[in-house]
Amino acid sequence: MEKKWITAASTLGAASLVFSAAALAQTPPPSPSVTAETTSTASTTGTVTAGTSATAMASGTAETTVTAVSTVTSVPVTGTAQPIPTTVISSNIYVAGGTGGFPFANSAFQNLWNRTDSLVAAGTVKRTWFWGPGPNTPGLIEQYNEDPSGKKQRVVQYFDKSRMELNNPLANPSQPFFVTNGLLTVELISGYIQLGDKDFVKYRPACIPMSGDFGTTLAPTYASFQKVSNTQAGDHNAPNRTGQNATDTIDNAGNVGNDPSKANVPNVKYVYFEPTTKHNIPAAFWDFLNSSGPVKNGNGQTVNEQLSTPWFYATGLPISEAYWATAKINGQVRDVLIQAYERRVLTYVPTNPVGFQVEDSNIGQHYFDWRYRNFGYCAGQPVTTPTAPVPAPSGTVRPTGTSVTTPEASMTVQPSGTAGTQTPLASPSVQGTQSPMASPSASATVTVGTTVTVGTTVTVTP
Repeated sequence: MEKKWITAASTLGAASLVFSAAALAQTPPPSPSVTAETTSTASTTGTVTAGTSATAMASGTAETTVTAVSTVTSVPVTGTAQPIPTTVISSNIYVAGGTGGFPFANSAFQNLWNRTDSLVAAGTVKRTWFWGPGPNTPGLIEQYNEDPSGKKQRVVQYFDKSRMELNNPLANPSQPFFVTNGLLTVELISGYIQLGDKDFVKYRPACIPMSGDFGTTLAPTYASFQKVSNTQAGDHNAPNRTGQNATDTIDNAGNVGNDPSKANVPNVKYVYFEPTTKHNIPAAFWDFLNSSGPVKNGNGQTVNEQLSTPWFYATGLPISEAYWATAKINGQVRDVLIQAYERRVLTYVPTNPVGFQVEDSNIGQHYFDWRYRNFGYCAGQPVTTPTAPVPAPSGTVRPTGTSVTTPEASMTVQPSGTAGTQTPLASPSVQGTQSPMASPSASATVTVGTTVTVGTTVTVTP
């Protein structure tokens, strides 16, 4: 299976980018109550059965103490994806919408955010957030097998629109690719989490709507796009369709069709064919990716520059064709054109006002919900306890002392070519499969701020 598209994506980083569309309308998930407490920056492993409680002691050394409060509940997965997260993450760890007051995990992250979104925050420009109003998390530690220090970890930080990553803190921070952003779309569609350039662990495809209000069941999900996208689950290439119109359709179940009437919609003609991934880009998205606008340069001056250098910096290359779908946006049912890219998802709603028709989805929220909040189950998928997010020590770009111990990938996929920016698995907390119909009470308390023995002890009380 040819994977040159991953190789091309590996060069992406903190390049210049500004967008001029409005943020995707999306109601954030509800904030459920907290009933269990976890204090953790270390990894734990074990099995928890529904209806039992567990106490886990984990390994690691941390420079700071962060309290993460979480509740594990079990939700039956029948018929449709569940719209309620099954794990609660404390507001000390995650607040969607960038309103949690989290500091930037690294000055390079802040500089990258400042370039585009400080102007939006100040009201200087009227356009969508490129990253979001601010960080949704503190810095987190996630597994990265190519870590040059040998610790197999890196610092990341989540935003509404993406995740910033620091793969090599010893590299030259003035280089344009010092900060990268993850292949979140590829992982959500394929159901594989990347742990390194060629290492993957199987998780599950995400039944989370790619567009629209929270909980909508009209729009296609990431799982719906699996059979039309290039991912680790398989390639689905397209011929060069330059000059043709984007009239293909897709529904929530992934069924595809064609609506010839969509040829009458402005800016839907395919104008660019990407030979690496073998997919076409319609004019609406191509113009968006290649537009220019005001940015704040390194001297704090507002200048007008090309929005993205290269044009695929934020989104990555296209991994699907563009498909028409139906979604509920701001409470109204709309026709929306959706296209999956390696790193993000673009949507085109022609009925929106000019300047707000092309939008960037809240994939940073979607991915965090999927990976850490146990959200987005498809019908028939077993419900399992997700890994807990591991906070990075404050004020550092990587923890000092004993590194967080993470397991090797449970399986290795060797695609042709070299994988690009990864989305590695964080140090796991208590792992297990819960009965979908039960209401288990499971909690794990891990002491942070001290050095403890590497290893895990799990006590299960029936």
